[in-house]
Amino acid sequence: MRRIVRLLIMAAVVLVLTLTACDALVTTQTPAPIEDSTTTPTPTEETPDSNEPNLLEEILVERTPLPTAPPGPVQKEVERIVRRAGLARTQILGLAVSDWISLLLSGLYVFIGYLIATLLIRRVIQKVFSSIFESLDQSLIKKISSNLRWLVVVFIAFLATRGLSFISAIFRMILVDIYFVAGIILSYGIVSNLIRLAEDWYHGKSIEQDREEELTPVITLLVRVARLVNIILFITIFLSHFGINITAFAAALGIGGLAFSLAARDTIADAIAGFIILVDRPFRIGDRIEIQGVDTWGDVIDIGLRTTRIRTRDNRMVIVPNSIIGSNQVINFSYPDPQYRIETRVGVAYGTDIEKARDLIVETVSSLEVVLKDKPVDALYSEMGDSAMVFLVRWWIESFVDTRRVVDRVHTALQNALDEAGIESPYPTQNLHLKVETQEAEPLVRHSGKTLTKT
Repeated sequence: MRRIVRLLIMAAVVLVLTLTACDALVTTQTPAPIEDSTTTPTPTEETPDSNEPNLLEEILVERTPLPTAPPGPVQKEVERIVRRAGLARTQILGLAVSDWISLLLSGLYVFIGYLIATLLIRRVIQKVFSSIFESLDQSLIKKISSNLRWLVVVFIAFLATRGLSFISAIFRMILVDIYFVAGIILSYGIVSNLIRLAEDWYHGKSIEQDREEELTPVITLLVRVARLVNIILFITIFLSHFGINITAFAAALGIGGLAFSLAARDTIADAIAGFIILVDRPFRIGDRIEIQGVDTWGDVIDIGLRTTRIRTRDNRMVIVPNSIIGSNQVINFSYPDPQYRIETRVGVAYGTDIEKARDLIVETVSSLEVVLKDKPVDALYSEMGDSAMVFLVRWWIESFVDTRRVVDRVHTALQNALDEAGIESPYPTQNLHLKVETQEAEPLVRHSGKTLTKT
């Protein structure tokens, strides 16, 4: 298959050179039109002058033909040899002998350039790529090397045919367009394959670092942006070559782009926030988070470019736009690690031995298997309440997921331990003192059969 492609490209080069010769023959043999003095000129239609700007004329720019390159030392030497041989006026199929020699030399330049490019790329560039990207897809490296080799051949063909002075300016412009289109296609293929090669390389690095699930969205986003920039860049170069004013063209498309951006401003804001989330990584897939502004918390299932999916504890999927996440405070219960500290308050009656109560609380909480043993358990006398001494009890657990279950076990164990130790956990009590006047209280006393003593 590769040999067939090579033959086709070489055949295309030979065809271009043949067409060059045919164009020169046609240019040489076509007689110039003879002007007839008796011919009456045909009236031309006068176009009305208009000062109004034409958008199409601003976008389409008139192209100027590429000037013929001055003869080089080789071509001058060929002409000198032809003159010394007495063949300066000899023509073969309408072309001078020096023109045929220049045409054959151009084909020889292209062939030599192909051999040199093949040798350099196979011996140098392909080995360098293979050593750097040793563990990656070798077919991509071969495609890059092949496209690079043919790009060099196209450039040499352009230089070789540009110096042919016997071809017309129009056909020279056609040749330049052919070389340009071929070069654009080959260059686009090289850049696209480099992007794919970089994508595979970063994927391999993320697998080695065990961060594939985290970095895959970022890599995918960067690859899409690189491909979009690549397409825009080559389209811009292509249009500029064929006489399209990119500035005026962009101005013409600006109105539509502005309308689109206004209509999709929420989507654009979500995409920008999604990119920031993927780069800044405030949370990852699998983390348990809480978005305070929208009162939503759960496990992160997916981080997309526009939305983030969160599964709540009751197995409901909440789809939150990334712009809302970006504008609210996010609490991550899984980062930097899932260990979590819980606290509660325990009240004991006044008169209880403070140290005895403290030791009992710490010992009871520490004895539970759900409490981390390598983390401290605190019982701090934090408040003198109205009816009790309040202790702030703090301990650590393995994961925030077990919070409610662990709180239940700790409360149950503390209540049983305090009851067994005879330590009262009093309810809030109030003493009500009622003060009334003697005259208002006398009917109540008579009704009760008691004597009222005035003071």
